[in-house]
Amino acid sequence: MNEHAVLKLLNELDISFQYISHLEVKTVADHASFAADFPAQLLKNLLLKNSSGKHFYLHILDGNKKADLRELGLQLNESRLSFAKPDELIEILGVEPGGVTPFAIAHNKERDIRIIIDSSVSASRSLGFHPLINTASVCISKKDLLRLLTFFGYSPVDIQTDSVLLLLARTTDAF
Repeated sequence: MNEHAVLKLLNELDISFQYISHLEVKTVADHASFAADFPAQLLKNLLLKNSSGKHFYLHILDGNKKADLRELGLQLNESRLSFAKPDELIEILGVEPGGVTPFAIAHNKERDIRIIIDSSVSASRSLGFHPLINTASVCISKKDLLRLLTFFGYSPVDIQTDSVLLLLARTTDAF
């Protein structure tokens, strides 16, 4: 999947979106130069793994919020969470550091990633995600994000302590 395939898929799923070209953005700090004019919530998309490296999590949260990996690990019954290594990003999601996006789960054929949407992700504002390139953003609603994740085989399975919405692939029994 590439940027054009992402846009085609959004059209096929009848998901309305706003496409925005911008300077390369790999971090939240990179986004600061045009954040005031950005029409969507700034988000962080983090690929995390447990201490054994067997379970992976795509954590989506507000860009201004600090990811509390210790607390998240406790909520997920994991002893420790850490960031996936660059080679794991490429192997699992087909992206390099700075390119993590929910659209990349299309590359994860095993459907063995848990997707965690933090409560800081707005249900009323548009959400901005890289369409597999970091020189553009696609802005969609949270409702449409959930529709897209459902298309990829993920569905909400649990809400824990009002802070995360956990999605699992229906096809996985790895957890």
